[in-house]
Parts: sequence; C-alpha cells; structure tokens
Amino acid sequence: MVVPALETHDERDLVEEAAGEREHEPVIARLEVVPERADPALVVGLAVRDQVITLEERDANAGPGLAERGVEHVRGDGRVRHGGIIVPLVRTLTIEAGPFRFTARLEEEAAPKTCAAVRTLLPFDSRIIHVRWSGEAAWVPMGDRRIGIDHENHTSFPAPGQILVYPGGISEMEILVPYGPTRFASKVGQLAGNHFATVTQGAERLADLGRLVLWEGAQDFRIREA
Repeated sequence: MVVPALETHDERDLVEEAAGEREHEPVIARLEVVPERADPALVVGLAVRDQVITLEERDANAGPGLAERGVEHVRGDGRVRHGGIIVPLVRTLTIEAGPFRFTARLEEEAAPKTCAAVRTLLPFDSRIIHVRWSGEAAWVPMGDRRIGIDHENHTSFPAPGQILVYPGGISEMEILVPYGPTRFASKVGQLAGNHFATVTQGAERLADLGRLVLWEGAQDFRIREA
C-alpha cells in the first residue's frame, strides 16, 4: 500500500502566514469616553466672577453720584451705606505749623464729643511753641477759652502724632502736638488731654517741627477741615 506523503511546513512559514492574515484584518479604534471632572479652583473662580459682575451691574443701575463707587446711601450722621453695611465716613484735618503741613484723622469713634467741639472752632489760627514740662512736644496755648467738654479718650502719654486737647481745669486750655516721648504736664503737675486727632500724613516731619520751635521759637499754626 502506498501512503501519500504528508505536506510539511516549516514553523517559520506558519508564523509568517498567520501574521500576514492579521495584517489584512480591519483595525477598529476604541474611544473610551471618560466623564470630565470640574476643576474646584475653576468652579470657585467662576463663582467669584459672577458675583463681581452682579455687583458691578447693581452699582451701574444704582443711579448717579456715589453709585459709581457702590455707595447706596449717605446717612445724616455722616456715615454711608454700602451693600447693607454702615461704613463710618472718616473726616480729616489739615494742620499747618510753620513751613510744615500735616493731615490728621479725626478720632470721632473714640472721642465724638471732643471732635464735635473742636470742629466748632475751625478754622483755628494761633501760634505753636515748644513745651516746658511735657518732654518732646509742642503746644498751642488757648488761655481761658473753653469748649464745654470733660475728659474723653484722654491720656497723659500720647505717641508721636496723637494730638490732644486739654479742655481746661487746673491749667489753661491747650492743644498738644507730640513729636517724641511725652508725659503731658504743666507746672502744677501731670495732665491728661483728650486724644481727638492722629497725624496720618507728614508724621516724619514732626521731629523737624519740634526742633524748629525749640531753637527758633513760636510758629504760625492753623487747623482746618480737609
């Protein structure tokens, strides 16, 4: 009996044949859609942006005048309403002493009666001289004048730029302008003055004013509302 010969293949031929078949197979790309997560910082930023835009639109429609700055209403007591918040209106003084000019904030929250009384004197013109008993400060004598107030927000040890008024009593009424270490006093002893204003601009020239009145004597002095 004759047995037909079997056809043999080399392994490499089989591998190459299989690879060739796979090359002709269509390739299907799989696109997996992953839900996008919102960046927390972006969410917060967008919320802030929307709030700012809302405020700007509100101010734009609030009417003329102070509405441009977001101020909705000016009260009769000198305070403004902004977004439901009552904001004190800060009054300032312009003080001229010799060749120097200073800006000072009225301390109306801490000494409302004193500030109101001082404002009735403005504009106020006098002369300023160096103290004799109080250390590094200058003072404005006011003699027998009185403004009808008692101690309020008073101190004997003001910091430089903390302006005091002594309403009178065991010594004459006066305004004290400290430029260095000060212990407020007179020839009859220690005094306490009402801190009614604080220098906010020009404080670096207070020592120059002190040296001027110490070595060259009295200088013109003027206070007015800014």
